[in-house]
Amino acid sequence: MLSVQKVQIKNCFHCGDECYGEPIRFNEKDFCCEGCKLVFELLDENNLCSYYSLNEQSGNKIKASSGGRFFF
Repeated sequence: MLSVQKVQIKNCFHCGDECYGEPIRFNEKDFCCEGCKLVFELLDENNLCSYYSLNEQSGNKIKASSGGRFFF
């Protein structure tokens, strides 16, 4: 009988995206990349973490477009 191990998917505390591979841990929070972690650090150092209570996923990333005016 095969044993199936359930993998827990973690989402980035800042942007809400899925953390692929091993998430970056800081201040007991998971981040998908160094950029999201850095933004959190800046907000935290300046007592601005209330930013996260404004919207469920306040740090949404701009999705890459498949072409358009500024596509190089």
